[in-house]
Amino acid sequence: MKSPLYLCQFIRSFFQDYLICQRNMSNDTVQSYRDATKLFIAFIAGRIKRTPAKLLVTDITPKGIVDFLQHLENTRRNSIPTRNHRLIVLRRIFEYISLQEPSLIDHCRGLLSVPLKRDSTYPEICYLDKQELGALFDVIDVRTVIGRRDHALLLFMYNTGARVTEAANSIVEWVSLQPPYKVEILGKGRKWRTCPLWKSTVVALKTVLSDRGTTVRPDDHLFTNRFGKPLSRFGIRNTITKYKNKAALQRPSLRNKTVTPHTLRHTTAMHLLQSGVEINVIRSWLGHVKLETTHRYAEIDLAMKAKALEACELTETYTSSKRWRSNPDILKWLESL
Repeated sequence: MKSPLYLCQFIRSFFQDYLICQRNMSNDTVQSYRDATKLFIAFIAGRIKRTPAKLLVTDITPKGIVDFLQHLENTRRNSIPTRNHRLIVLRRIFEYISLQEPSLIDHCRGLLSVPLKRDSTYPEICYLDKQELGALFDVIDVRTVIGRRDHALLLFMYNTGARVTEAANSIVEWVSLQPPYKVEILGKGRKWRTCPLWKSTVVALKTVLSDRGTTVRPDDHLFTNRFGKPLSRFGIRNTITKYKNKAALQRPSLRNKTVTPHTLRHTTAMHLLQSGVEINVIRSWLGHVKLETTHRYAEIDLAMKAKALEACELTETYTSSKRWRSNPDILKWLESL
C-alpha cells in the first residue's frame, strides 16, 4: 500500500533543496516564502480541523486557496499586491510538488488555476519635502554615539535611496571612503548597483566607524546596534519613527505622514527628479527592474507642476489692442514640464 503523500514532506524539500540549494535564494526571499507558507498551512489546518503535520496534498483544493486569499484581504487587510505575492508562493510550491510526484500532476494543475487578482491602483507615494527632511535631521543629537550613527544611517539611506534591507545588510568593505566616493549595494535578485556618495555622507560614515574603534573589519556590517550586532530592518524603522515623531513637534506637516524607511527612498527619487536628473539615471540609482516603476515619480512631479501652473492662471479678462497668438513652441515646452 502506497504511503500517504503528506504536504509537510514536500514543503521541507521545497525550502531546503529547491529554494536554498538549487535556486540559491536570498535569506529575505526565503523568509518571505516561509511567512506566506505558514499563514496558508495554519489557515487550511484550522479549516479542515487537522494538524499541520497530517495535512495531505490532496487536502488542498482550489476553493481552499480562494478562501485563504479572501481571508488575507478581508481579515488580515492585505493589499492586492501582497495577496498576489502569496498566491505566487503557493504556485511555486505546487509546481514543485507536481515535478516531484507525477501522480499529483492533475491535482496540482487544478490548484494552479487560481488566478492572480488585477490591481489597477498603486499605493500612494509618500515623500518628504526638503523642509521636512531637514527637520528630521535637525532633531538627531550628533553629540552622542547613537545619534551620530543614526545621522549617518539616515544620510546614507537618503543619499543612496537604499531599501531598508539593503541598508541593514551593507558591509564596510562595500563602501569606498576614498575618492571617488561610492558604495556597492546588493539589491533585489542579488543584483549589484553602484551609488555615488556625497562627501558629507563619507564624513558621517568615517565618524561612525571611528566611534566603533579599531576592531572594525572589512566584513563587518556598516550599521550596528549598541551591542555591536547588525542593525535590523525593524530597528531602522523604529529609529526613523522616533525621529519623525520628534520632528513633527517642530514641523506640523509631518504629523499626518507615516514616515518609513521606504519614505526616504521615495524622497530620494523625487528630489533627484526635481533636481533635473534623467529618469533612467534614477532607475539605475534605485535599482528598479521596470522603468514603469520609476515613471510613477515623474507622473507625480508632472501633476505638481500642473497644479503650480493653475495657481498662476489669470482669472480676470483684460482687453488688449493686440490679438494674442498661440506659440506652438511654448505650448510644447509647457507640456514637457
